[in-house]
Parts: sequence; structure tokens; C-alpha cells
Amino acid sequence: MSLDVAEELFVLELLEMWETESKETESAEQSRQRIAKKMAAAIKKFIKSGVVTTVGSATTQTGQMT
Repeated sequence: MSLDVAEELFVLELLEMWETESKETESAEQSRQRIAKKMAAAIKKFIKSGVVTTVGSATTQTGQMT
């Protein structure tokens, strides 16, 4: 998918994460750990959702890559 579409999903995922964490009553350190892990997963998912299309010869790669 294009990163324009993926960006909207990424923002929604981050908002959901912040909303969930705002309701937690545990220590700030535990919250920071969860946020860091959730952000890393969301960023990884966002990056992997991008599609790059190239054109060229066999030595310069052709077709769609993910």
C-alpha cells in the first residue's frame, strides 16, 4: 500500500496506543516500556507497508518490491 494510506492507519494506531495508556494506573516506567514496544511495532508495520515500484534491466531491478 502507499505510505499515504499507511500513514492514516499509523496515526490511528498511535492514537489508540495513547488512549489505552492514558487509562493505565501502573507506574510511569511500566507505561513507558509498553509505549516504546507499541511504537516500535507500529513504526515497523508502517515501514513494511510501503511498496516501491522500479523499472529497469535485470541488473537494476524491475517490478514491485516490498
